[in-house]
Amino acid sequence: MSKYPGITTKVMKNGTTSIMVSFKYLSKRYPTKNFTKLFGSKTEKQAYYRLQEVKLEISKGRDPFTITKETLNDLYEERKITSLKNGTWRPRTVESYDYFYNKYIRKTIGHKKLSKITYEDLRKIYDIEMAHVENSTKNQFKRIVRPIFAEEIKKGNLHTNVVDMIETYNMPVREKIELRTFENNLDIVRKLYNAVPKYEALAYSQKEEMRSYLMMIVMTAHRHGELRQLTIEDCYLDRKMVIAPKTITKTKEDYRYPIPEEVIPYLKTIKSGLIFPTVKKGSMYQVFQRLVKSAGIETFKGKRISPHDMRRLMLSVMIKDLRIDSVLADSCLNHKQRGVINHYLSFEYKDIEEAYYKYWKLIRK
Repeated sequence: MSKYPGITTKVMKNGTTSIMVSFKYLSKRYPTKNFTKLFGSKTEKQAYYRLQEVKLEISKGRDPFTITKETLNDLYEERKITSLKNGTWRPRTVESYDYFYNKYIRKTIGHKKLSKITYEDLRKIYDIEMAHVENSTKNQFKRIVRPIFAEEIKKGNLHTNVVDMIETYNMPVREKIELRTFENNLDIVRKLYNAVPKYEALAYSQKEEMRSYLMMIVMTAHRHGELRQLTIEDCYLDRKMVIAPKTITKTKEDYRYPIPEEVIPYLKTIKSGLIFPTVKKGSMYQVFQRLVKSAGIETFKGKRISPHDMRRLMLSVMIKDLRIDSVLADSCLNHKQRGVINHYLSFEYKDIEEAYYKYWKLIRK
C-alpha cells in the first residue's frame, strides 16, 4: 500500500515508470493524473508535495493542469502561430523575425522563463551579440520581444516589462544618394543594369537565378522581400506581367507591374512554386554590394548603396530624366497615396506599364 494515499507508481507500456495521482478536493473528484508527465515528479514523495501545490492553485480558482508555455522560445512560437492566423504577421514578417530571433535570441535567452530574464541578460545581447550591428537591427529586438512581455503582464503572469529598460534608437534619415557617391542617378542604374549579366554567384547552380533576381531589383525597384516570395503562379508570362498578391505586399493589396524582357527566359524554366527559391534574406545585402563593386560604382569612404536605394533611383530618373508625373512614378512602386489623391486619382495598369517601358528604354542605352 502506498505511503501517500491516492498516489501510485505505474509501469507504462514502454517500460518507463510514472507517478499517478488520484484525489478529491473541495467536493470534486479529479480523474487520475500522470504527475510525471505533467510536472516531472519522479517519486511518490515529489508527487505528494506537488499535489499540495495543485490544491492551492485550485483554491485560487486556477487550473493547475493546463500546461502553460513559460519560456521565451515557447511564447515566441505561440505568438507567431497566432499572428499568422489573425493576419497581424505576414509570411515575410515571419521570415524576417525568425531570422533575427534565431540569430540573437533563441540560444541566448530563449530557454529562460520571462520572469528570469534580467536587464543584464538584455544588455549582454545588445553589447556583445549585437555590438557591431546597425541601430535599426537593435530596434528589431524590441519589436519582437516587447509585445510578448506585455501580453504576459496583461494575463497577470508577470509584473515588469524588462524590455522597456532597453533604449530605442532614433533612426537618422537616410542620406541622399548624391552624398554617398560620385555618380549621378542615371549612370548608377545603367552601370548596375550592365553589370547584372556578368554577375557570378558563389554557387554556379544559382547563377541564372541570382542574375534574374538582381535584374528584377534593378529594373522594377520592388522590395526584395516581396520578390523573394513571388511564385510562378503570380506571373503571366504571355502578358509579361506580375500580379503581386496582397499576402506578400506591404500595402496588403494586390498590384500589377510588368516583367522585364531580360527575366522572361529564366522564368520559363520555373515549373511551379517560388521563382527565386534559393535566394535568402541574410545574404542579399552582401550580394548587392558585390554587384555595386563589379559595376564600378565609386562611393565615398564608408558609404554604401543598398537594394532599397533602387526605389529612390528609379523615382529620380523617372521624374527628372523622363519627366514622368511624380504621382505616377510613385504608383509604380506601389506606394500608398494619401488624402485627396488616394480618393480621387488612380492610374490604369497601362499607365504604369508605359512608365516602366520608358524607364527601361532609357537605362538600356
